[in-house]
Amino acid sequence: MTALPAPVAAAGIDRAVDLDVRPILGKGGDPFHNLIVGFEPTPLYAVMRTLGRAAHTESEGETYHVWFYPDPEAPPPPSAEELARTPLQAPIELDVRGLEPPRPIVTILEKLAELGPGAQLLVRHHRDPVLLYDKLRLRGYDARAERRGEGDYLVHIAPAWVFEGR
Repeated sequence: MTALPAPVAAAGIDRAVDLDVRPILGKGGDPFHNLIVGFEPTPLYAVMRTLGRAAHTESEGETYHVWFYPDPEAPPPPSAEELARTPLQAPIELDVRGLEPPRPIVTILEKLAELGPGAQLLVRHHRDPVLLYDKLRLRGYDARAERRGEGDYLVHIAPAWVFEGR
């Protein structure tokens, strides 16, 4: 277990357990083949679906075994070149204020997957969604957040090329 970063500790977290998946990734493995948890990870299903993964879940009492595997029905993710050639869609407004975590991120990722390449979102959020940015980059998107007031952010999400040179 490592020391907590100051912002994490300031949020009231007093301990964390490290889950180091580097050895699995280093061997070419996938850390999400089989997940064993004490609850059904419903929000994770949606996130993994946007990555082209399907899930199979079995429960034994309060223990859930979840297997993630490539979904043969999922379309391949667009390449950076395809995203750059795809016409930009008109922005869609989405309001995730008031949703409990991780619903805002899941809702945003599901909407991008639904809209497909070239999608743009104008998201009303109650904070700067810093945990979302890496997930967007993995999908060829980027975002810019504008604080409009206390608990009110407007987040523009679009293909990464839209923000290049800004």
